[in-house]
Amino acid sequence: MLDFLLYGMFALETARDLSVNKIALLELFRTPLAINAGILGAFLVPFVPQTRVRDALTCLSVICLIVFAGMIFTILVILACCLVFALSRLLAQWAHRRGEKTLPLVMAWLLVNALYAPVFFVILPPFRGQMSWGEVALFWGPAFLVFKSIHYIHGACKGHIAPHEPRAFRHYILYMIHFASFRFGPFQKFRQFDDEVETCKQRLNWENRLRGLFRIGLGVAKYLIIFHWINRKFFYPQGYYGPFAEGLFENASTADPGHLWLMLYLFMFRLILFISALSDGVIGMNMLMGIRVPENSNWPIISRDILEFWRRWHVQAMAFFRDEVFFPVGGLRNRIRGYFCVFAYSGFWHFPSVAAVILFPLIQVVTFEGTIAWIQFWKRHERANDQWHVMRSKLYLHRTYLSQALGILIVFHIMALSVLLLHDHKYGGTTILPRMFGF
Repeated sequence: MLDFLLYGMFALETARDLSVNKIALLELFRTPLAINAGILGAFLVPFVPQTRVRDALTCLSVICLIVFAGMIFTILVILACCLVFALSRLLAQWAHRRGEKTLPLVMAWLLVNALYAPVFFVILPPFRGQMSWGEVALFWGPAFLVFKSIHYIHGACKGHIAPHEPRAFRHYILYMIHFASFRFGPFQKFRQFDDEVETCKQRLNWENRLRGLFRIGLGVAKYLIIFHWINRKFFYPQGYYGPFAEGLFENASTADPGHLWLMLYLFMFRLILFISALSDGVIGMNMLMGIRVPENSNWPIISRDILEFWRRWHVQAMAFFRDEVFFPVGGLRNRIRGYFCVFAYSGFWHFPSVAAVILFPLIQVVTFEGTIAWIQFWKRHERANDQWHVMRSKLYLHRTYLSQALGILIVFHIMALSVLLLHDHKYGGTTILPRMFGF
């Protein structure tokens, strides 16, 4: 009982020791679902006056955090949120006195990420080392709390958010811990979310409920593909458990290259399907409460070039990187530096390793610049209608199904290999990548 209060339902002995069809309950619990306990808000909101919806959803979120993640985690999250709120007030005052916001914004980045970095080195005792650092950070909420924290402080420093208003904390805390969107996002701007909560009961109708249920059903269907086809048929029989399949990287040095390529394709397909399923679930759950959440995945698997991939993949996270990283460090005036900073921070957000923070952004920058140069090269020849353009047309490589298929294959392989640098937390791809190519 004490473990349950301190660490939540995942710490129960039954979760660690019992199994269903030879799959441990802990593993089943760790597999991300398209819905979570936040859906209880759909049953709560219709019976609560609009003026009390915010308080009701906040209480529900706190209870869900305690039940699923435990008292210790919940207290740490709320303390971190309180600290970020206090920082937003102090830094907003400082920016106002200075008449210039650059230094306060830099301080916000340093302080918030200083709070985030230690999370990667937390292993909760009851899990006996089965839960990795990256899983604690990415799959238990802190990752998206960082986005929200930086966005809120920046909004306060720029004067777009007023943290000194009497009820500011009441609005802020629900934005940070709203359970339906807590663990996996997607990122949503504060003003947008706040306005949605303020008027949510106006959108409680059967049309929106049916839309919400449809999106949840779509997410559940994708989850069943992940669990019943990919995980149970390919990952679990090999001993590859957890969202990052650490066993795959541990055994890579002795594995057959063909097996590693197959698992890479399945890992990437599972990741794309996972983000899409979660987005469907979160959008559906919130829609049942009358809260609209922006789309976060737009079929990235059919992207024909790397620029299109990042417009389709993790759409809201990329919007955050664009507004809070790319433009502040130079934007289009210094495109290469902007791209590098975006992907370096994205790598740090996933896991602070050399592979994630240096190699991953370097690969992305080279791919981005190469793609831009390639597109510009062919546009020049298309305008000139010269022999290069004629030759490309004769080879069916100009706006044909063949050219699009080649583009999709190239982008998929580039991103699949890049993903290894982010999710191989221990080796950074140094064992699996050489082995895949026969070394």
